[in-house]
Amino acid sequence: MARNTRILVILFVAMFTIPLVFSQPAVGRSSRGGTFLPLGWDARGEGLGGAATILIRDDRSAYWNPANLTFMKHPRLSIGVTRPVPDLENLYSIVSIGTGLLDARTEPDEPEVVRRFGTALTVTHLSLNLAAGSKWSESTIGISGAYAPNTYNSVGFTGRLLKSWTDIEDADSWGFALDVGWTARLTRRIWLGVVGRNVVSSIKYPERDESLDPTWNFALAYEDLFDRVSTECDAVLKNSDIDRFLAGMEITVWKDVLFVLGGLDHRFSEGKRTILHMGFGSIYRFSEVAVTFTFDPEDAFGRKTRASVGFSF
Repeated sequence: MARNTRILVILFVAMFTIPLVFSQPAVGRSSRGGTFLPLGWDARGEGLGGAATILIRDDRSAYWNPANLTFMKHPRLSIGVTRPVPDLENLYSIVSIGTGLLDARTEPDEPEVVRRFGTALTVTHLSLNLAAGSKWSESTIGISGAYAPNTYNSVGFTGRLLKSWTDIEDADSWGFALDVGWTARLTRRIWLGVVGRNVVSSIKYPERDESLDPTWNFALAYEDLFDRVSTECDAVLKNSDIDRFLAGMEITVWKDVLFVLGGLDHRFSEGKRTILHMGFGSIYRFSEVAVTFTFDPEDAFGRKTRASVGFSF
């Protein structure tokens, strides 16, 4: 137990020193055209402050890290909803469904089951009524795949088709984007992960072409301290500079019944600030329900509430 405590302390020290050592100002966080902003995914991942590159390993991994799809024990469906912009009529909805494929492999005395392949389908829709009466809608459809060459490593990708509609002249767009990911299990409890979002992208408007800004998450996680606590920290790089630092923790209050979440998103650009996240959820048999709250001191894209449900088959 003392050894586990030392490891946890080291991880927390790393969480708060990595950004101080490597941080430099980074330029804009959104797409160059202002469309298809990164609005997150489910309530559990958001409750972790977005530090879900490793800790979420099911159908939702199609967004957080597609490499984790090979860790799915059963087919699973998730549905989530939030209002991302305060004081406006808007709604952001997500759906994902995924499964592991072919043989299930595991190591002796190890709890993790690894499939040879994993796949998922994702859909998102954002509807937004602007203050002047204009309307804006965005939808994406994603197809994900993952491959695990052994029980310790997995790689994956998510390809997304993107489409937006608006009544503003010459503002409709369509395009594609590609995410890639890698996950490695160093020990039973320590994991590494890397995910690149929008590593290749193209957005086409009637009179111009744009692209989405690529980002890279470098993540470290420690699971099941005292069989109750799991934590992850992510350094998010853009344009070779650190853009954000994410840290999240999940505590199992009552096994297979109740868990609580906490996280932070510290931003080094576009208004330096720390955004806090907290939430809770319940797991019962084949279902999961979670609700999380975001507290942004500048109210940029929220103080918001996010809810999601998931079902295993």
